[in-house]
Amino acid sequence: MITYQRDMFLHNAYYNAVYEPVADEQGNITHIIVMTQDITDLVRARQLAQSSAEELERAVTERTEELRQSNVQLTKSNHELEQFAYIASHDLQEPLRKIQVFSELLKDHLEDKTIADKYFEKIHESARRMSSLIRDVLHYSRLSNSPEQLVSVDLNKTLQHVTSDFDLLIEQKKAVVRQSGLPVIQGIPSQLQQLFANLLNNALKFADKEQPVISLRSMPVTAGEVALYPQLDAARNYVKVMFADNGIGFEQQYAEQIFVIFQRLNDKQRYKGTGIGLALCKKIVENHGGVIIARGAPGEGAVFEMIFPV
Repeated sequence: MITYQRDMFLHNAYYNAVYEPVADEQGNITHIIVMTQDITDLVRARQLAQSSAEELERAVTERTEELRQSNVQLTKSNHELEQFAYIASHDLQEPLRKIQVFSELLKDHLEDKTIADKYFEKIHESARRMSSLIRDVLHYSRLSNSPEQLVSVDLNKTLQHVTSDFDLLIEQKKAVVRQSGLPVIQGIPSQLQQLFANLLNNALKFADKEQPVISLRSMPVTAGEVALYPQLDAARNYVKVMFADNGIGFEQQYAEQIFVIFQRLNDKQRYKGTGIGLALCKKIVENHGGVIIARGAPGEGAVFEMIFPV
């Protein structure tokens, strides 16, 4: 006697069937005995267990990714806290120290109007700088948790608005601003306007030619370029916006330092500012899921490459 066994799916149920052929004395099969067992509950229990295991694995994978993202964000936050600690211990202390020093000197020269006026001006200038530092630090910190939704932003129009705001300074500097087919991206309009304003202001501030030339153009980003930056998603498409000037430039070895908050490469007496403009640019680009890279050479100007998802 030979037994055959198989599982069957019939009428939304599972059965285990056993077939036993019965033969006569000559070996001819005369009939077959079929025995079945309903194993629906067992099969569904196995399927549920498999599904639960897959769901558990998926949940673990998702949680692991969430923890990785949280760790990345925590690392960034710790880095920013270090920068703010530096601000509190150095940049904000400097104008405060001057206010204290000149206030003490002023007490001894109240009768001399010329000297007193000079000290008053020093105190006023230090207070104004401290106010600017505090304002810019608050602006920088607010960028970390912006609740604004992304919308379609035409960067050509953004540049038009910014150059309109700077038209007097552009005229005074006899500067030329050129653009060539900037893209439409998903972004936060106010932040992108701030980005272009900071870059344009930076270019005009460090212009040393008789006619400063500032040019903007864009191009697609290849998959090979995307692979160079781990923070970018290889599954997405990106566009590069290049903002170039012919100003004083900088040594390439300082290309990362210029994006650190309150880090300055040039004489702050000659080039005014709080040293936070490019740090804001970096944070704005990162808020939009992109990266910003600086390239330059002394006397040959600077180029800021911004890569945005499209």
